[in-house]
Amino acid sequence: MKSLIGLTRSLFIDLKRLHPEVRGLERDLLTLEARVEDEGIGFLTVALPAFGKAFDRGLSSGRLPSILGFCKAKGESIPSFLSGMTGRVFDSKTGLILDEAPTDLILSIRQVLYLFKKLVTDSAREEVLHERAADNFVETDLRIGQLPADLVPKVARAARMILQGLDSWQELACRHGPGAVCEGLTSNQKWVAVQTGLVDFDPRLMYAGYDLPAMLASETVPPVNEVSANDSSSISARFVTVAKSSTARRAITVEPIINQFVQQGLNLQLRETILRCPVMRRSLALSDQGPNQLLALDGSLTGKWCTIDLSSASDLLSLDLVQLVFASYPRFLLGIDLCRTPRVRVGSSDIVLRKFAGMGNAMTFPVQSVVFALLANLASHGDGESITIESLKRHASDVRVYGDDIICRTEHFSRVAEWLTRFGLQINQAKTFHEGNFRESCGVDAWRGTCVTPVYLHHQPSNLKESSAVASNVSTSNQLWLRGYYVAAKFVEGYVDGKYHLPLVPNDSSALGWHTRQNLTSYQRWSRSLHRYEFKSYVVSALKRPDTIDGVAALVKFYHLPKLGEIDKNHAKESSRRYTTCLRKRWVQSR
Repeated sequence: MKSLIGLTRSLFIDLKRLHPEVRGLERDLLTLEARVEDEGIGFLTVALPAFGKAFDRGLSSGRLPSILGFCKAKGESIPSFLSGMTGRVFDSKTGLILDEAPTDLILSIRQVLYLFKKLVTDSAREEVLHERAADNFVETDLRIGQLPADLVPKVARAARMILQGLDSWQELACRHGPGAVCEGLTSNQKWVAVQTGLVDFDPRLMYAGYDLPAMLASETVPPVNEVSANDSSSISARFVTVAKSSTARRAITVEPIINQFVQQGLNLQLRETILRCPVMRRSLALSDQGPNQLLALDGSLTGKWCTIDLSSASDLLSLDLVQLVFASYPRFLLGIDLCRTPRVRVGSSDIVLRKFAGMGNAMTFPVQSVVFALLANLASHGDGESITIESLKRHASDVRVYGDDIICRTEHFSRVAEWLTRFGLQINQAKTFHEGNFRESCGVDAWRGTCVTPVYLHHQPSNLKESSAVASNVSTSNQLWLRGYYVAAKFVEGYVDGKYHLPLVPNDSSALGWHTRQNLTSYQRWSRSLHRYEFKSYVVSALKRPDTIDGVAALVKFYHLPKLGEIDKNHAKESSRRYTTCLRKRWVQSR
């Protein structure tokens, strides 16, 4: 706790230097410290971010709303806390936004309010958040209802015009993903298990007409009349959560090995078909958040674009809706249905999913992106406008989707929101912006064409027991330094350098070290073998464990991942421990 208070004091010193015209910062700091003493760390991780959400809503709507837990002076419309800063953005009497609200001050206000938003909580708090996420996972599944009958024909018609060639694929490039599987196998054990038949493979995938890897071919494929497209593996996916913020955890389903193996192949097939589709390629770039971020900046400046965020997007995406969108491609639809895990074990109970899948399914992200882009595209059509391939291509440029981050033309916002809601999806009002000059999408917070995204602290500076915490604090310090918060940056740096003595490193270096505006680099030696200047520093490395693979399984892995040997020469002898890293000192190139 002392390190958090110390960091806050350092940040306020920076604020005084950056904004000498602001009064009352000393009083604000005393108020903050008193409330932390009374309310605990929750004031930093919960109350301040709640203030921040209200502040963002005020930037969008033009009037600062009431903020629960923060009192106002008599006759004032803004909270007394930080009033010296917020009073230069919003009129203190009316609460209306000022015409000349300074961008640099808005960034500093948001930095104070959001600095601790993503701070990792203690294990007791994590258990509460895990239970909350589990309850939400089950509750959202029960809320999934029927599709709107009047809109279904329009979706079906449009779906037949997109993703042409999705069913023309013959070879399915299956592979293993980097994540865990519910059987608990290591990276190389996955290849051994599939090749040797230690896991059950549903031979009905052969009916989709794919040329699957020979190791999956079965000599005992049941007759077609005995195949039910709704059956699947008898293994249930396992429900887990990962940290999202200090107030929430993200729900993940850990899939059975054979399911995720085929999901990866179908994932690649869909992504490559999107790149060739004249409609979807104008709305989707599933490996690049840049287009969304640029449109968010442009929308905050011109008002032409609005940003829409969905709450529990994957949890509310119904299986019926996915089947409707991909009904024109029965082979692909059969493939994703057969490798979908219909049951998830939550706690001690199994639930049968009405949603398409959880976030652990490799198909969830690309499938939901296609579905949301198509719905937003159709909603952008005017009343009476015919749905043709030309109209779909024209409106595709008015939509940009990355997962559950949706951007559309501001004039289409009401119709897009209505369509999404009617198909059972829920608009996250706190993170959806269609008014004013504030937008948020794919990690970029934009105000009048300028990025005002704050720096987040993920780990307490005083807790450097794990390598991930060290790397995170180094990153936080560097980001604060480059933003001009020098005292705060040095405060975090002091904790790290008290245990690790790090050099100056290039701003794009993979080694841990300190960045400068001049991109300076420490020099320690000239490498005669590599003919380059080098310095020695810590590098975050994955912890390895023995994990041998040979024979046919190793050959199959090679054919699926032919370039892996160029990256890791020992991949057939060892594998990385998931979510476990360490710090190793290495000589690194200076330039």
